[in-house]
Amino acid sequence: MFKNIQMLRAVAAAMVLLYHAVPHYQAMGGASLLFIKAASTGFAGVDIFFVISGFVAAHSTLDKARTVSNAWVFAKRRLLRIYLGYWPFFGLTLALTGVYAPRALDEMDLISSFFLTRIELKSLLLFVTWSLSFELLFYALVAASFALPVRVVKALVHVGAAGTLFLLIWTYGNPDSAGLFLSMLLEFLAGVVVYIHREWLKSRWWIIPCVLSAVIAFAMGVRLLATDGPMRIFTFGAGALALVMLALTLEQSRSAIANRIWVASGDASYTLYLAHLSLLMLFYFWGIRDFLAGQAAFLREMGFFLYLGLCLWIAHIHYVRVEGPLYRWASSSSNFGRSGRQMAAESRA
Repeated sequence: MFKNIQMLRAVAAAMVLLYHAVPHYQAMGGASLLFIKAASTGFAGVDIFFVISGFVAAHSTLDKARTVSNAWVFAKRRLLRIYLGYWPFFGLTLALTGVYAPRALDEMDLISSFFLTRIELKSLLLFVTWSLSFELLFYALVAASFALPVRVVKALVHVGAAGTLFLLIWTYGNPDSAGLFLSMLLEFLAGVVVYIHREWLKSRWWIIPCVLSAVIAFAMGVRLLATDGPMRIFTFGAGALALVMLALTLEQSRSAIANRIWVASGDASYTLYLAHLSLLMLFYFWGIRDFLAGQAAFLREMGFFLYLGLCLWIAHIHYVRVEGPLYRWASSSSNFGRSGRQMAAESRA
């Protein structure tokens, strides 16, 4: 396990939480323009997740024998990890929506939402799950790659990343041709490329270029309002890649390694990614937002940020008490030869 990559997962999930919390903060009269400006770029946490997903998928497969059995183990682990983590929050969000906003259900495709087979936001019960649909598709490609020798897979990854980048540049300005799929695929493949060449990132001299690249890329994304399309990938996507490279360099050069608190937060990042929408629904429908809006400025700000802290704590508790044990239980039925420690490590991947 790469501890800094786990830490970056926690950062990415927190970014998404803050991004979706900003409208509530503004509606209750939040006064920090700095927070609003910073949190408004939190959608880039999704870009970080896709780069990390490619990195982790490569870490989980490239050193494995190219057999059907190993392909199935990888696919099964990914399916269990995604669906067992998702379905409890599907049920919770369905219940909350049925109670507080039942008319919204008329526009949703609940079957497709349940199985993660659509990406149209208006059709999804949890609109953040469009990214999981892409993840499932990319994991299917990774499982299929077990049919090929590792050297061929590595070559195809490089060709695929270069080809995808070329297509995004070639079709720039024509949204009908570019598509979200190519953008997310490029980020995923970039994560695989980073893993393949991870040995290059053991020297500390990479730290400054990575920091500068991330700062410049994110600054350009903010300046250009690159919230969607290829420009988002060329700015925030490039910044996400630089952050993953920075995290890996810091760990491999022994310059800075995440402590166990950050690692634990990274373990619960998927939980937070799925749970925060329901928690923000409760923040609104239970009248917490309106209550805080009527308080003095200090109490309003403190209450809002305490609630965000509560979201983080709930995600951690759910992972420790529910999601992690559920995954390990489901995995144990067909992994008798694996130790508890191995399965716990796999649950983080």
